[in-house]
Amino acid sequence: MIYIGMTGWGDHDSLYQSQTSPRDKLKDYAGHFPIVEVDSSFYAVQPQKNAQKWVAETPEGFKFVVKAYQGMTGHLRGEIPFDNKQTMFDAFKESLIPYIKANKLAMVLFQFPPWFDCKKENVQYLRWCKKEMGDIPCALEFRHQSWFRPPFYEQTLRFMRDEKWIHSICDMD
Repeated sequence: MIYIGMTGWGDHDSLYQSQTSPRDKLKDYAGHFPIVEVDSSFYAVQPQKNAQKWVAETPEGFKFVVKAYQGMTGHLRGEIPFDNKQTMFDAFKESLIPYIKANKLAMVLFQFPPWFDCKKENVQYLRWCKKEMGDIPCALEFRHQSWFRPPFYEQTLRFMRDEKWIHSICDMD
């Protein structure tokens, strides 16, 4: 099944009538698309109350792709605002509970930065991430082309398949 949606629901003014208030945009968006990426989770681990509200505002069958927090993908500059990576992952997984309970979580998107290249320690980190996420469906998006250049192309695809990552592709043009 292929779902078509957008990154967020607040930044696409051409979707909405001019009188649509910001608090009603998700409801209107859900009338056009069956899925959306939650981008706010990249900037901060969201409180469950936000997810509860969003789940309640969308129809049955609507799905959310929740972007992994930037501290989980190496985008965050400086120290993570958690005691350690385990605590960070635990807090992020807790934030997903409302989506999971409502059967509205499509996946978590791990979008890695352009400097996350294909090397052994990064592969080990990906394995750790997947283990930490357990049965939660996770998509993997690389922005460094080394993952898909010879000799790593086939190995990357095999790794993703074996580790049960969903393959996400970014159009950088």
